[in-house]
Amino acid sequence: MSHAQGTHSPTEASIPLHDADSIGRGDASIGTLVKNATTQMSTLVRAEIELAKTEVTEQVKKAATGSGFFVAALVLLLMSFFPFVFMWAKLISLWFGTKTWDWIGFLIVFVVLVLLAAVCGLLGYRKIKKIRKPQRTIDSVSDLKLAMPTGAEPRPGTVRVSETPQPASRS
Repeated sequence: MSHAQGTHSPTEASIPLHDADSIGRGDASIGTLVKNATTQMSTLVRAEIELAKTEVTEQVKKAATGSGFFVAALVLLLMSFFPFVFMWAKLISLWFGTKTWDWIGFLIVFVVLVLLAAVCGLLGYRKIKKIRKPQRTIDSVSDLKLAMPTGAEPRPGTVRVSETPQPASRS
């Protein structure tokens, strides 16, 4: 689908790169080529930063929602201890000869609040569990490292991010 068909997310920014082949093969000076390369690298770095911000923002929203559920679970759990204590107080007063059944109401409130705290805790855990590292940004930056020229060759024995060491073949 194309951008016009509505698949482009409004939170994703796009920074167009200039076409490197738009300059004729023999009619550009070295200065122009260096200027274009610098401009394109700058634009590419800005695009990477924008992608990282977008991905991290999504993860922070998930973390905030998950922690909100954890806070709600903690508040409900703390609130449930008051009815539990009152229930024991009424139960003790019943044992001493009072003929009231108020403690059952306190017990019911306690159980309901604990169940609500458990549900909020579960929802918070599920939200926090969905938080992922910004994999698209990591992959894109790894590709960017490969595209950027380096002044020095890598030391022997070092492995690039995108390379995996191959086992030595036996002859």
